[in-house]
Amino acid sequence: MQTICLVEDEQDLLQVLSIYLEKNGWNVLSCTNLQEAQNKLLIHVDCWVVDIMLPDGSGFELLKEIKKLNDNTPVILISARGESIDRVIGFEIGCDDYITKPFLPAELVLRVKKILQTTSRTDQTELIKVGPYKIDEKRRMILLDSQGLDVTSREFDIIQFFVKHNQAAIPRELLLQQVWGEDYFGSERVVDNYIKRIRQKMPHFHIETIYGFGYRCNI
Repeated sequence: MQTICLVEDEQDLLQVLSIYLEKNGWNVLSCTNLQEAQNKLLIHVDCWVVDIMLPDGSGFELLKEIKKLNDNTPVILISARGESIDRVIGFEIGCDDYITKPFLPAELVLRVKKILQTTSRTDQTELIKVGPYKIDEKRRMILLDSQGLDVTSREFDIIQFFVKHNQAAIPRELLLQQVWGEDYFGSERVVDNYIKRIRQKMPHFHIETIYGFGYRCNI
C-alpha cells in the first residue's frame, strides 16, 4: 500500500482530503504543522501533499527538506493564494504539482494518482528487498513496514556491503578496508561492535560469525 503524507492546518479540510485519499486505497499520514511533518521525513512516503501556509513555518521549507533527502519523492503544493510567484517559487524549488484553494477533493485524488503512476516504477527499482527489510540505496535508508530504521551511515555501509556479497565469507580486514578505508588504524574488533549493533537493530538480517576469520551474510 502506498503512503501519502498530507500536511494541512485546516482541520476540516484535512479530514475530508484524508477520507478521499484513503477511499482510493492509500495509507494517509496527517500533519497539521511543519514540526509534525518534519518528524515524518525518515518514514517512507510515496507522495507528499503540502500546504504552503503552515502555522509554524512554510511549506517551501518542508519541500526543500524532502527533496534534499530524495529528489525523486513527488510533492504537491497547496496554496490559499493564487499568486503566480508562489507557483514559480514552488516549481523552482522542485515541487511536482501545484493546486490552489478552493479545489474539489476529487481533483487532488486525480493529481496524486497521475504522479504516482509516473514515479512508482522508478521507486520500486531503487528498493532492494532483503527479507522483511527494504534497502533504499539512494536515500541510504533501511525500511521495515515503511518505517525507517535508526541506522548510522557506517552501519548502512556494512549492511550494503554484505548484501552485495551475499553468502561470501568476509574477513574483518576486508570490511575495514572497504568500509573504514585503507588509512584506518585501530583494532579489528571495532567491526564486531558494529555487527552487534546491526544484529540488535535488524534481528532478521542474518549475519553468521566465522570464528577466527570474519562474517558471512545469509539472505
